[in-house]
Amino acid sequence: MATETVDIEANGYTFTAQVAGPPGGQPVLLLHGFPQTSMCWDGQLSALGDAGYRVVAPDQRGYSPGARPAEVADYAVSHLVADVLAIADEMGMDTFDLVGHDWGGYLAWVIAGSHPARIRTLTSVSTPHPAALGSGEREQRR
Repeated sequence: MATETVDIEANGYTFTAQVAGPPGGQPVLLLHGFPQTSMCWDGQLSALGDAGYRVVAPDQRGYSPGARPAEVADYAVSHLVADVLAIADEMGMDTFDLVGHDWGGYLAWVIAGSHPARIRTLTSVSTPHPAALGSGEREQRR
């Protein structure tokens, strides 16, 4: 199945995203890591789209040309969470499977913990739960 590039107006910004799969398919949202873009999900977009899922992989805040605020404070996790939920809303995803890699994995953990009713499943690739990560970091400092 072909992947298309779309612009999504959400949370006051324009996010570029890769989209695949039928509009009525089970919604899946893919969050890239640092310093990647949505293009890191090319293989998964095609495979999931071919399997009948509706897959959206946005370029997150700071990566989309239309979503690059100048102030450091505008990149707080609360803003990133709001972006993802607004993108999901714009794409008609009341609940969705959420997959995140690296920094996107951390963000996925935060979204699942703060908005569990929105998340059908959570997959975090290369990113431990934030509490486990913090515990491990404290252990290494001893």
